[in-house]
Amino acid sequence: MHFDIRRLRFKGKPIEDRKLKNVQPLRGDVYIRMDERSPMGRPSLIAEILKVQPSTKLLPPLYDVQIHGMATLALVITGTEIIDGVAYAQSWHCRVV
Repeated sequence: MHFDIRRLRFKGKPIEDRKLKNVQPLRGDVYIRMDERSPMGRPSLIAEILKVQPSTKLLPPLYDVQIHGMATLALVITGTEIIDGVAYAQSWHCRVV
């Protein structure tokens, strides 16, 4: 299923609503699976984005994911992303295309 995906945080801090409206979404498939060898040092449920538009930068995967909200055509996935060896809280707003 294709989603328009927006990151809701930058380095763990929420992005302001007025700035979030200007963020271009990433379009792709969201895949959630169990990873036995995650960087968390233990098995972890991870979310990854697959089949994105050509020449689009991928988002880092989310670890220890949970679905924190769900509506008819959208959901929010929350977890931990690792950027340059540092773990940050992150949420993705995923809207069905």
